[in-house]
Amino acid sequence: MHSAPSPSAAPVAGPPRGRPPGWARDLLASIVVLATTLGPLARAGVEPPVWGSAIAVLPAGLMFLRRRLPWVVLVACVACFGAAAFSLVLTPFSALPTGIAVFTIASRYPRRTVLLTVPSVIVVMLPFGLVQEWSTLYPLTALIVLTVGFFGAAGDAVRSRRAFIAGLTQRALDAEQAREAEASRRVAEDRLRIARDLHDAVAHQISVVSLNAGVASRALEDDPDTAREALATVRTAARRVLSEIGDLMSSLRAEDDGAARAPVPSLTRVAALTDDFEASGLRVTSRVDADVSALPAAVDVTAYRVIQEALTNAQKHGSDSRAHVLIERDAAGLRIVVSNPAATVPVTDATPGRGILGMRERVAAVGGTLQASREGGTFRVDALLPISGAAT
Repeated sequence: MHSAPSPSAAPVAGPPRGRPPGWARDLLASIVVLATTLGPLARAGVEPPVWGSAIAVLPAGLMFLRRRLPWVVLVACVACFGAAAFSLVLTPFSALPTGIAVFTIASRYPRRTVLLTVPSVIVVMLPFGLVQEWSTLYPLTALIVLTVGFFGAAGDAVRSRRAFIAGLTQRALDAEQAREAEASRRVAEDRLRIARDLHDAVAHQISVVSLNAGVASRALEDDPDTAREALATVRTAARRVLSEIGDLMSSLRAEDDGAARAPVPSLTRVAALTDDFEASGLRVTSRVDADVSALPAAVDVTAYRVIQEALTNAQKHGSDSRAHVLIERDAAGLRIVVSNPAATVPVTDATPGRGILGMRERVAAVGGTLQASREGGTFRVDALLPISGAAT
């Protein structure tokens, strides 16, 4: 006759705001049951026996147990109705306690349970109504069906409304958690992007400062002209790195798209990049066998950063101050190859530095691959960037 309540139909810890507490609702139900039972009997002049009076009052007391023991209260109310049929004259409201018990169950249990419970209760109560219907003016059988059916439908409607509100609340919580997770992911991505951009902007110029500071310190007494040249290069590199950091900070603080920003890295600016390295003492030869004017933005920026980082590593770790850059394009995508004479202990995949790690992450972000390895006396960075369907 009943099944276990579903999780969604479980009773809540407390009544919603603005709703009377449970004990107040139980008290109201008890008063209504007493009034609708004893009032019609008193007006009809019926004086039931003592045990009949107890049966009339018992459903009112059961109203205080209906939320804790709903099935027990339902069975007890049906039994009291049957006993009243043989001891009292049934009134039009005699089925009300049973209806309230059915309402309690219908508001807590799934609809399938309600559809089984309501007809079962009606089938059990109808014979008792038929016994008294011939001696009263009330259509007791119709009242039983209407009372039990109405309270069953009302309880199911209350349960459906609670489930609907709970679903809306849960979806709102899920949406909020999804927004927080997305915000956390974006913050992490932004932090990684800022770290990469800062590394790309600073690493080369700091290398130039370090190398020329060493040259100046060695030539300060013997070759003042060379020392002055090196110090001038240090000053220029320091100004550039400060300018690049300032541009990065400005782009982070800009609140509107119309704010001034630093030029976007692009392969069209590779010549200026190699000239910058040439000025700092690294001889760079370039060969461009591809049209780099119409590349996806993500691929364009990634290719530029790979060349910049590879040349920085060549300047810092190479055994000779020279490097070669090859840019070509085929059916597989855009290929970037930067090679330089290897140092005694080259930076390889086995001992990756943050520069190679950053290059690998950038290339992987657009779906490409990067290999950094030593071949004989040459250190080689080989990156393949797909162009069709690249991330933007």
